[in-house]
Amino acid sequence: MKTIIFFFIVLVVGCSSRENIVSVRQAQNDSPVILRIRKDRTSIHSLLYPIAFEFKKNGNREIYYFENSYYAKNENICPGTAGCYLRVGDKDEYLTYSYKKFDGEIKYVIDGNDIIKEFMSVYYKKMINENKDTIHVSLKEFKRSCKYIINNFFEGDSIYLHFHDHKEWIDVPFRVSFK
Repeated sequence: MKTIIFFFIVLVVGCSSRENIVSVRQAQNDSPVILRIRKDRTSIHSLLYPIAFEFKKNGNREIYYFENSYYAKNENICPGTAGCYLRVGDKDEYLTYSYKKFDGEIKYVIDGNDIIKEFMSVYYKKMINENKDTIHVSLKEFKRSCKYIINNFFEGDSIYLHFHDHKEWIDVPFRVSFK
């Protein structure tokens, strides 16, 4: 039901917009995937998947990035709408006429999914053997070794980006790609 409402809002907002106020594109973020173990050390609790977007304004309005709502295809591994955090390197969230990069990560809570836990067992064993609470896995290695997880659990997620110009909200829906 939540998904149907989201797509209805996207359709209404997308069709009613008269001008392209903000341009958005997904960018490459080569930061590692971060795996975090549960406090009781019985499994990997969550993973932080790196993501990046570039935003620019298309008019002379003063527009800034405010926040986002993240909609995971699989709600069991990304509860709620607060699963994605974006930040800009220079701390200035106002958009310019050229693309400005915002890096971040998507938080997936995976300890309740047996399929994902099976794929993560190699990393879990490494964390236990090395007595670590977190482990960093290169994005390239994660995409290679966990392609099934990406294709079946992550691909199909959407993000709703919220911008503001001190007068009104500018909401931009965007389909996230993990390829």
